[in-house]
Amino acid sequence: MTDTPAPIKSSPEMTSDEKIARLERRLSRERQARRQAEEIADRGMRELWLTNRSLDQRVEERTADLEATLAKLQVASGSRQRFLATLSHEMRTPLNGILGMLELLTPHTSGEQAQTYLGTARESADRLHQLLARLLDLVDLETGSLRPDLRLIAGSDLADSIRDRWQLRAMRGGHLLTVSSHLEDQSFLIDDDRVSQIVDELLDNTTTHANRGAVRVVLHHDEDQLVVSVSDSGPGIDPELIEGLFSDFSMLDDSTARAHQGLGLGLGLSRRISQAMGGDLVLDSDGETYSTATLTVLAKAPIAN
Repeated sequence: MTDTPAPIKSSPEMTSDEKIARLERRLSRERQARRQAEEIADRGMRELWLTNRSLDQRVEERTADLEATLAKLQVASGSRQRFLATLSHEMRTPLNGILGMLELLTPHTSGEQAQTYLGTARESADRLHQLLARLLDLVDLETGSLRPDLRLIAGSDLADSIRDRWQLRAMRGGHLLTVSSHLEDQSFLIDDDRVSQIVDELLDNTTTHANRGAVRVVLHHDEDQLVVSVSDSGPGIDPELIEGLFSDFSMLDDSTARAHQGLGLGLGLSRRISQAMGGDLVLDSDGETYSTATLTVLAKAPIAN
């Protein structure tokens, strides 16, 4: 129970002056207590203000440091991308010259061994040309400058082009290639060069890594998308490893003694290009008997031929 101060009692012997003096002393004590409380509150507010001011200064300094670091990184990234683009273009010029000279030299070269040498040189130059093209695509994707070049193309022409490019190459690797089109007489506005580039990447992987057997390419149209699937007959890919294959510079076999060439840029780059064209690239496998890669790209409403 809280004790309450006893009220001031007036005494018959206390004069009016004494009563006034007593009240004045009590009022003075209350005023002094209030001043002390205000001083304590003022000190707390000043300390809080100084603390907030210090924090604000530290935040501003840290923000300025981060902005300066970000600006440096952006400049460095832009310089790197410009360097890669310039280097790739500069390298393509002499490479195209080499390819041209090899083509001109071929009809004038006799002898089986010499023809073999020329064929190996052309294959090496072609692979280098593809690598440079991938680097340019990577730079365009990072800078956001990759734009699909839409053209009207018949679905049957796309299927025929795939068949013409790959039937003999697949046969040489011991694969039976079939290309099925369910596009009838439809035409589409698509970037057929990019679509062909991705399909070539998928078929190159399939004919390189899959068991000898059937390789199936199926084209069809689903709502607003062109769908191209590439399937093989094994040995399959561990489902837990599939998503990792879409990371840039990732390969199933990343040892220096691996049997096949490449940077591991193909699938990841192909997916990013397909997404830039309003689609996607997915890979499915049971890990034992098959693998199927499915490419989708945005295709404008088909136009009947």
